[in-house]
Amino acid sequence: MQAFTRISSLFRTPGAFGGVCGLDYGGVRDGLEMSGVTITPELWAQIQCVEAGAIEAVMRKLQ
Repeated sequence: MQAFTRISSLFRTPGAFGGVCGLDYGGVRDGLEMSGVTITPELWAQIQCVEAGAIEAVMRKLQ
């Protein structure tokens, strides 16, 4: 969760229609590296799980 909060502002949006498309993975990599976080396969899987939950929550709110 700590790693996710460092990059949570890096969601891509589809423009004027609202919602989110997902994280900007290049920005995520850069943000985590600049924060001193080592990206392991396990951490990446956890971030993707949190990302999926965040997208689901936003989409539910828009309905």
